[in-house]
Amino acid sequence: MIRLQTSLWRLIVPIAFIWSVSTDMFATPSKRPNILLIMAEDMSHRVGAFGDSVAITPNIDELASRSLLYPNTFTTAGVCSPSRAAQILGRHQISTGTQHMRAKAFKESSYRSVPPPNIKAYPELLRRAGYHTFVMNKLDYQFSDVFIKSGPFSIWDYEGSSQYWNGKSKDQPFFGFVTYYETHESKIFPKAVNKSNASRDYDRRVLPSEVTVPPYYPDHPIIRNDLANHYNNIQEMDRLVGALLDQLEKDGLADETIIIWTTDHGDGLPRAKRELYDSGIRVPLIVHWPDKYKPESFSSNGVDNRLVSFVDIGPSVLAMAGVEAPSYMQGSAQLALTGTPEREYIYASKDRLDEFSFRERAIRSKQFKYIKNLMPNKPGATHLKYRDQMPMMMEMWRQFESNTLNESQSAWFKDRPEDELYDVINDPYEVKNLAYNPQYASALSQLKQDLGGWRQSMKDYSDIPELEMAQNFWPDGKRPRTAPPLLEVRDTNIVKINPAQEHDSVDYRIDGGKWILYSEPFISEGASTIEARAVRYGWAASKKVRLKLE
Repeated sequence: MIRLQTSLWRLIVPIAFIWSVSTDMFATPSKRPNILLIMAEDMSHRVGAFGDSVAITPNIDELASRSLLYPNTFTTAGVCSPSRAAQILGRHQISTGTQHMRAKAFKESSYRSVPPPNIKAYPELLRRAGYHTFVMNKLDYQFSDVFIKSGPFSIWDYEGSSQYWNGKSKDQPFFGFVTYYETHESKIFPKAVNKSNASRDYDRRVLPSEVTVPPYYPDHPIIRNDLANHYNNIQEMDRLVGALLDQLEKDGLADETIIIWTTDHGDGLPRAKRELYDSGIRVPLIVHWPDKYKPESFSSNGVDNRLVSFVDIGPSVLAMAGVEAPSYMQGSAQLALTGTPEREYIYASKDRLDEFSFRERAIRSKQFKYIKNLMPNKPGATHLKYRDQMPMMMEMWRQFESNTLNESQSAWFKDRPEDELYDVINDPYEVKNLAYNPQYASALSQLKQDLGGWRQSMKDYSDIPELEMAQNFWPDGKRPRTAPPLLEVRDTNIVKINPAQEHDSVDYRIDGGKWILYSEPFISEGASTIEARAVRYGWAASKKVRLKLE
């Protein structure tokens, strides 16, 4: 319904846009930085700047040479969708119903996650504060599908595979989120490798003889070949990052842009991706600050060994933009604000993966990792149809079934105990479970207690069966539709848009122009038509409402 009112409406807020910007970092809105988040897929610390002598990553290494490196950064899951959901919302996936891989693949009742209605993706908060926001190539945060233009319209001004920052207005800062697929697990599958080898022109490739084989893999030519292919995919990703940074420089924006480079979780390899070991959740992270925006106490380059969680990225980006992080975010501005208390722990979770059910929770300090298996006596390795396409996975299955793997290599294929404890300093590959060693009883007890406290501090959506959760989100398996907003016009040229539900996101456009995220009443003088729409995350967008002005 559209309601017209002609009586004078006294507004208690200015009609002009109000910048909700903190003055702690930037004196005026015109000084706000651009922020560019670049994310590779399925990749651990295989970068020269992070100490890997095999990796061919000249562009990322050059960026790192003038940036801060955070080697102790951890995702909240070892797989794409839950990790990306936590990153974009600033909350652990188990607290928003985005924990399973994937929501739409649940065979009993396909659904999309529906986070609590007041929780918004941080790019939407930036957009509300006047930033131009864009995303390239991938969404995959559970209340969307995998690829662009499948999620809430309110988060991004632009979704595509090109354009970059070109859609912003003059002097408008931007936040961009760019994903590169080249390092994805699937790029090691034989067909993808053959296609890549035919199309890429490398000066030098990483050879199988050059790679280091972790102790949880057998040293076999197939294993080495897949590891080398992974490195060569990383080299291609590095080339694309270099091209993007060159374009930023060419467009005169390099000195105005904070750059963050990271990956969405650990290596896309067996016993890494999907797991809570460091091979699955520990990722490299780089932050480059232009001098004019760098906090005084921050170094221009170097290494910061603090623990960083993916839920810290949202609060950090908001702080970089001078926007206050909402209280519902579970992270802190570890990457942005001087004096932010350092973390004692990071936390991670593992739930359903494709057709197999799991439930694991992990806590990690700088020295110890504790994994609680809430569904124990199940093997870590399962015949995931997708992963089994990888040659090294097929070879590992063959060797396990022929009983030729050693203890460290076969442990992943065997039933897992309820408790796992690792000294990650002395056992970085996490192959020596200390949970049942009396010498480590004190460390185990402390981590159990602290993990239990963390779990009690939030609503864990896995406490209810997934089918019940899915039905709560999408009753009868049908996607609900957001109700349309209500437009009010008073004194003929002041427009207020009211969502049908308090926390629905709303945008509007005037005379068929650009869609604008609604935050305040506005003047419509000279306009002939106004259109508006609303959306709740995980639901279908409302139908558009259209108002002709007299």
